[in-house]
Amino acid sequence: MHTSSRQGLGPPAVFVGRAEEVQRLGGMLRRVRTGVVYGLPGVGKSALAAAVAARYRGPVVHRRVRPGDTLDTVVDDVRRLLSDAPVAQALSDASRLEDLALALEARRALCVLDDLHGLKPAERAALVEEVGGRLRQGALLVTSRESVPRRAASPDRFELRLDGLAESSARALWEQLDSLYGMREGFDAAWARSRGVPFLLRRAHAGDAGDEEPVRAALAALPGDERRLAAVLALSEVPLPPGALQDVLPGGEPDGPGEALRRLGARLLVETDAQGRHGLHDLVREALTSLLTPDEARAAHESLLALLEREPLPAVVRVRAVCRHLQALGRREARAAFIVEQAESLVRLGAAAELLSLLDSLPPELRTADVRLARARALVRLLDLRHALAGLLELRASLEDAPSEEGDALREDVGTVLVRVALFSLEVDTCERTLGSMPMPRQPEVFLQQLLAWAALRFFQGRLDESLEMLDSAAAASEDRRVLGWCAYARVLMLWIEGRDSELAEPLAQCVSLLEGAPLDSRGPMVTALSAGILSRLGRITEAEAALAKARERLGRLGAPRLALELDCIAAWCRADRGERRAALAALRETEARAEHAGYLFIRHLSRLGAGRMLLELGRRAEGLALLDLVESDALARGANGLARAAEVARAADVTRQVALPAAVEPREVRPGVAARQRALAALHAAMQGDSVRVTGLLASLDPLARGEDFALERALGHLSRALLHQRAERTLDAQAALEAAAREASAGEVDPELIPELARALAPRSAIAAGDAPPGVAEAVVVDARQHELRASGRTVSLAKRVLPRRLLYALARQPGRTLPKEACVRAMWDADYDPRLHDNSLRVHVSFVRELLEGTGARVVFEDPGYRLDASEGFAFISDEP
Repeated sequence: MHTSSRQGLGPPAVFVGRAEEVQRLGGMLRRVRTGVVYGLPGVGKSALAAAVAARYRGPVVHRRVRPGDTLDTVVDDVRRLLSDAPVAQALSDASRLEDLALALEARRALCVLDDLHGLKPAERAALVEEVGGRLRQGALLVTSRESVPRRAASPDRFELRLDGLAESSARALWEQLDSLYGMREGFDAAWARSRGVPFLLRRAHAGDAGDEEPVRAALAALPGDERRLAAVLALSEVPLPPGALQDVLPGGEPDGPGEALRRLGARLLVETDAQGRHGLHDLVREALTSLLTPDEARAAHESLLALLEREPLPAVVRVRAVCRHLQALGRREARAAFIVEQAESLVRLGAAAELLSLLDSLPPELRTADVRLARARALVRLLDLRHALAGLLELRASLEDAPSEEGDALREDVGTVLVRVALFSLEVDTCERTLGSMPMPRQPEVFLQQLLAWAALRFFQGRLDESLEMLDSAAAASEDRRVLGWCAYARVLMLWIEGRDSELAEPLAQCVSLLEGAPLDSRGPMVTALSAGILSRLGRITEAEAALAKARERLGRLGAPRLALELDCIAAWCRADRGERRAALAALRETEARAEHAGYLFIRHLSRLGAGRMLLELGRRAEGLALLDLVESDALARGANGLARAAEVARAADVTRQVALPAAVEPREVRPGVAARQRALAALHAAMQGDSVRVTGLLASLDPLARGEDFALERALGHLSRALLHQRAERTLDAQAALEAAAREASAGEVDPELIPELARALAPRSAIAAGDAPPGVAEAVVVDARQHELRASGRTVSLAKRVLPRRLLYALARQPGRTLPKEACVRAMWDADYDPRLHDNSLRVHVSFVRELLEGTGARVVFEDPGYRLDASEGFAFISDEP
């Protein structure tokens, strides 16, 4: 199949004398996938490329570079031609060149770019090397008046300098022109002047008498109807079929422009391709454009505006052409209005960068509020949120004095975009002020957007319960599936960030059910993407991977960089759930960097949270805790208390916290990282109790899970469990060997070097005594006796029998003296409940104060150390466990 761009001529109608070059180029293109044909103007470079393309077995796209074109417009046009659909908005030339190469590879397509010299030298080199260097199945063929310089590291390509035809080939061309346009003498003189350049031979056959500027002379002598047609073709960026030219000649000839076109063809001023489309050679175009009077140019631009309404062209090409003709006609207000009218379509087609360029080309007096709003939306699409936010704030301020009836609708539109950008940028105060000042929504969709924005704002501010109540009230008052579905979506997103995994399944099912088949707009695919993240968190890995693939496919069709960034963040979290910790960490850091560059601070926050958690799971504790501290302080500084709480949730992955909590193994757990960590922690707890049988079984089940560089910490914890067993049995040498093995394993996995020694000291059995007495020979012994519920110190005994909650706290601290016990573990020991700061903080402080009073004068004390409390005691301290 051949897909031919309407921006370039197809195979030429008259083409002789280049059979050897066609065969050579075609053969080379099959071996070396990038080619450059260069030579003087008129030598036949474009005709040769078209002939080679006509023989290519696969899709072919063609784009001619015009004066003023830039790399981004050329590459994006080719990307759209290849997909015949909207393309993903590229945020840099590097990304669009990579995407073009991937598209050519996937379709095994040939891209022909004519007149590459129209780009800047650096852009020419980037295109040839960055695209051509990646091709193995696709191909790239460019023509240029100049060669493209090579570097030492340039990828392979073949180059052909095209010179004039040999005399025999030139004579064959002359004879073919004789057969088409009538016999003409003078080949020898023409050959002497042209030196085989096909364009000059054609001009000689058309009757040029050897003037210094024969083309200008021929054009100057054209009658009026032919000159009008030629002017339209000269100012058109695309070749045109005869039907498009019907109205160019007013009250014209019976067959419309046909006869005039035939006469222009006979004069060899107009070229006709194999598809019957008409265009001008660049040398003719340049000469004619310089000859047109202002009135002639205006008439041609008017004709082209009229035919652009009828001619089927790619949407972006049409917008570009209409803007150019309106600019030439001096219709600046109409041009500005047209750009704003087409803004949404350009963004949807992945041409936000071109839209931004068009908007920025407007003079200051035409940059109305509508223009500035369209510009902000283009910046959002291009993920330049910082500049978008600044522009929107300035625009909102300028609308404060606008008349009520005229300004309300615009204020609503500006406010809607500003709220979203403020949330993306974690500008919490700006978001609240904007929401509070917006007029009452006039449309259900605007009401829904404001509801979701208020709910997100309250969540960011740490008022989750208020946010959930808001969503519940809206859902209770509506039967609209979209309202119910998006309320469920907002709920599940907040619970996911909050780490309340047990509450995710129901709202997720509701959200997916209600929004199934959501339109392909800026939010629809994110339902699928978020469901992937939650399914992964719930251990439904296969379903999560299918959802991710579906989300990527939908986003590929939508082409939205912001949503792609969100999806990459979710995909990285899914990799973490699959136990791919290092890969997840790398992906999260890469996503964080992109989000930072874009000013998308919400995704930067989520990426940092995930990276901090991964660092903790990998045992890189100092780096992970420092990152989470940074995340928390940044969120608090922005007033995003709710997001700051998520840092505390992520700290739960700290192994020093995990060993202080009860350990349990969930047999049905399928997430590799979670399953391995559960078994390693349970083995440590079993070792601390001297249960060698359970330790052996747990380590046997851990072994197949903890393979690879992602699980070095779990393997080190396994060795530490063996060391604890040896210590309890007083096998000193074996314990030392196991500790050394744990240290080696941890070092190989880049675990913090002090982590294993710290755990070994804290978990060593020297302080936990299962027998009934304190160590003999210690004069100032402090004994906490969990069997008799007594505290014995300095010759006095204090009964703890009636002090249930304080003694539970004291026992939990006494089991691990010198080690900080997180608040979660304290609450679990005292109330057997999950820690909730609103319910437990005050009570916990009261009972800590009571325990401190009990220990007064004993030399032991309870100190606060974030994130919990620690019992400091002397060497004579002993804890008598109530366990047998």
